[in-house]
Amino acid sequence: MRAIYSLLVSLAQLLMHGVALVHGKSRKWVDGRKDWRSRMRTWRKANAGELYWFHCASLGEFEQGRPVMEHLRRERPKSIILLTFFSPSGYEIRKNYSEANGVFYLPLDTSSASSDFLDIVKPKVACFVKYEYWPNYFLGCQCRGVPLIMISSILRPNQRFFGWSRFFWTPVLESVGHYFVQDESTLTLLNGIGIDRVTLAGDTRFDRVSEIVEAASEIQEIREWAHNAQVLIGGSTWPADEKVLHAWWQRATNEWKLLLVPHEVDAAHIQSMQRLWPEAVLWSQREAVEWKSSRVVIVDEIGKLSAMYRYATIAWIGGGFGAGIHNTLEAAAWSLPVFFGPRFEKFAEARGLIDSGAAIGAHDEEDAVQLLSRFASDSTEIPTMGMAAGAFVEARRGATDKIMSFLRSS
Repeated sequence: MRAIYSLLVSLAQLLMHGVALVHGKSRKWVDGRKDWRSRMRTWRKANAGELYWFHCASLGEFEQGRPVMEHLRRERPKSIILLTFFSPSGYEIRKNYSEANGVFYLPLDTSSASSDFLDIVKPKVACFVKYEYWPNYFLGCQCRGVPLIMISSILRPNQRFFGWSRFFWTPVLESVGHYFVQDESTLTLLNGIGIDRVTLAGDTRFDRVSEIVEAASEIQEIREWAHNAQVLIGGSTWPADEKVLHAWWQRATNEWKLLLVPHEVDAAHIQSMQRLWPEAVLWSQREAVEWKSSRVVIVDEIGKLSAMYRYATIAWIGGGFGAGIHNTLEAAAWSLPVFFGPRFEKFAEARGLIDSGAAIGAHDEEDAVQLLSRFASDSTEIPTMGMAAGAFVEARRGATDKIMSFLRSS
């Protein structure tokens, strides 16, 4: 079965090479893995020493692994940290991450590639984040005696691990040295197949967003712009979210300002937003125009959102009318009431925020407009929801310390 799996992975790689001819993101995925053996050998020779390997699928998983990497860097500054990504959306944004000695794409999980990778890298410990389960890498670590841990792991009964193909996946799951899981359900699932090397640690993102709040620097321009106003921030918005916010904005009173931080900042998206809000000013042009009198600011640069939440009154989190909502915890950590669209069910933190009275999910676009209008016109619930959001995050800190205790003993 493992040979069949490796063959399927190889066929997928050939398919991706074909897609890369016409698709830019796929081209990055392919190009980033070219000649990886030679590059990895050169890098490892230049970075000799005790190596901790962290692997993340993409950017969201990176944020979960990040607190552990940064704590490890502080405690063991001479250790080598290797960070790998599966997706270009993670690698392209974090390829220059300063806390890692090297950032690479993960070679595909064929038997030969995984074996060569592990033999070149020789990790002391391997740390995989959340959803990433690669059979050849996992079993390869087990064969070499490399401790492998899962960070912020979360599993569901309907996943392939527990269905008809469980006979293939159970040895893969058993090869993990220790699981640090987010919830009781995951712990129960693992215990149910005889795996007891499990710690209910919670989600490291709670530590991460709390650290962001504690370390955040003032953004003086936004502070001055938001002065004495009520501010709705749209975080990681998509066109469907912007349609809702525009409909709400047409009803909003002059006491409100709107800070828009879209998920994509390409020129076409920014131009479409400017058509909705012709009065808006762009963050990138703040030194060239008299922008502080504007009631709408569009942030057309990445990396600003988490620090800008501090200047808002309420937060709308994007993605809930598409594949799923984006990071709600960054807003909640600033004690903000959080609102979003209907596709939030698979996000435990969103459900938790709702249950704690800190968030509300809209049923559809019309409901979203009505919801925002109600809170904008009667803000009496905002302080209570904000306090609940901050308390929700604070109560769930500590996963990073539990993982670090394990790494200290490895």
